[in-house]
Amino acid sequence: GGDDRVLEADRLRFAVGAADHPTDGLQNGMKAMKQYVEFKSKGELELRLFFNTLGGSLQLAEQIKNGTLDIAAVDDSVLGSFHKPMQVFQIPYLFPSSPVAWEFLNGPFVNELTEDMRKATGMRTLTFSENGFRNLTNNVREIKGPEDLKGLKMRTMQSQVYVNFMKSMGASATPISWPELVPALKQNVVDGQENAASTIFAGKLHEVQKFMSVNEHIFGLHLILINDGVFGKLSPDHKQILIDGARVHTAFANARKAMDGILDVDKIREAGTKVYVTSPRPVIEFIASQTGKEVVDKLLTAVGEAQKKVYGN
Repeated sequence: GGDDRVLEADRLRFAVGAADHPTDGLQNGMKAMKQYVEFKSKGELELRLFFNTLGGSLQLAEQIKNGTLDIAAVDDSVLGSFHKPMQVFQIPYLFPSSPVAWEFLNGPFVNELTEDMRKATGMRTLTFSENGFRNLTNNVREIKGPEDLKGLKMRTMQSQVYVNFMKSMGASATPISWPELVPALKQNVVDGQENAASTIFAGKLHEVQKFMSVNEHIFGLHLILINDGVFGKLSPDHKQILIDGARVHTAFANARKAMDGILDVDKIREAGTKVYVTSPRPVIEFIASQTGKEVVDKLLTAVGEAQKKVYGN
């Protein structure tokens, strides 16, 4: 009786809050996942991609939770609204490199955390991928250490963690949405902002910013989330293919993002922005107050383990 299954394809809607970009790691990773899944399932499992049409990360996560959307790629900064412990990934200076972060994301600490989120919210994590290390830009002066941020007006994402991060460095923080950022920098509403190099370059932010500090203060993540009820209805074969496809996405997106992060710093420098490469220090107290100290301690131990695996003892 298994043959009638072929007639009814599983069509899943898969959305991201970003425009389709020909070279971006995330969007290309989504396409790789779609190709993999549809090929391996002989077309029985279909992923329909939606770019920048169903809202930003926060709205998409809400739709996954409510079951009005099947799969979404969202950035980790919004997940604290649904499950507070997810804010731990925004601890500054957590990872010394991309490979250590990738190793860590495959570990037991992360599985436990995402499993807790699934139970609490009905959002199942299929995989993580890199969204790049975030760096500072501004129009006032070179930032070589935290003290250079004092008195600067910095734009942050609409996230309490980022606001607190800036305040802890002596800057004032103004949450401004991405589409309003370039005009805000042009009109000096804010002096500077922070983003991954590839985002700074693609968004042409370097054209309205004189200085950039490659301080890699936060490692941005994307998560691919699926509504747990939707996942539960898939056949065992389709579940496996979807999980494999998500892993393919990660390998694809990670390699691309890590390389873009390096190449785009050079492009920004060539375009005339003064680039300074810095080495920095952490700010953990606020996050511990939100997530609980135990989660933070476990996290730091898990990062240490990942580091040992990558670099040896």
